Amino acid sequence: MSAQPAGWYPDPFAAVPGASRYWDGERWTTQVQSPLPEHAPAHGHVEQPEAGRAGWGGSAPDGHPERPWDVARADRQGELAGWGRRAAAYLLDAIPVVLLGMLLLTMTGVTDAMNRALEVGDAAALDAATAMLSPLSATGLAVTFVNLLFVAVYNIGFHVSRGQTIGKMLVGIRVRMADEDRHPDVRAAGVRWLVQFGPGLLNGVPMLGFLAGVFNLVDHVWPLWDPQRQAIHDKAARTVVVRTR
Repeated sequence: MSAQPAGWYPDPFAAVPGASRYWDGERWTTQVQSPLPEHAPAHGHVEQPEAGRAGWGGSAPDGHPERPWDVARADRQGELAGWGRRAAAYLLDAIPVVLLGMLLLTMTGVTDAMNRALEVGDAAALDAATAMLSPLSATGLAVTFVNLLFVAVYNIGFHVSRGQTIGKMLVGIRVRMADEDRHPDVRAAGVRWLVQFGPGLLNGVPMLGFLAGVFNLVDHVWPLWDPQRQAIHDKAARTVVVRTR
């Protein structure tokens, strides 16, 4: 198939017979086309599309849409997910992480130390409590490690088993491999997590933490201008995010 020129071909991953998928000359893309509905001709007359107009949402010479994602459909499953849905899912998935962080700060005594320092107005005690949050301290390193471990198990586990985290379920999106419609395997889900959240280990480290923060920001806004709406962690894992409804 590698020598096959770019174009529309029968979709090898389709659940519906007659669907097509675009081959870019190297791999299958996420651009898919459902088969055209069949309409019975009235009185033996077959309606032809108007001259100069495509038969279904703007077509290439072979009769398939040039931009399948622009075709208006009641069922939008499989369409590339917009940035807004991805951002909403990310914020929803952050809720359990924040709750876990608060629990860890309470268990390690950081919350009590800060409250006592604020009550007495002791600047030195407040500085000491704040220093406990640094990733370079034993407490800060433990909190950061447990948080990242939880995020790893949460993201990798859900993406491998269901293709979507709880946040993605709520907003109606899922992660799939870019070249075929299947859930990410452990390797792909692991790479996706590592690129997305791994730089968080550098938070608090002078200069490196700043660069990690910039990378994280660029990674999450990348889908705004990417043709396949992929973040950098999607490209590294060869995944895309699509709608489920």
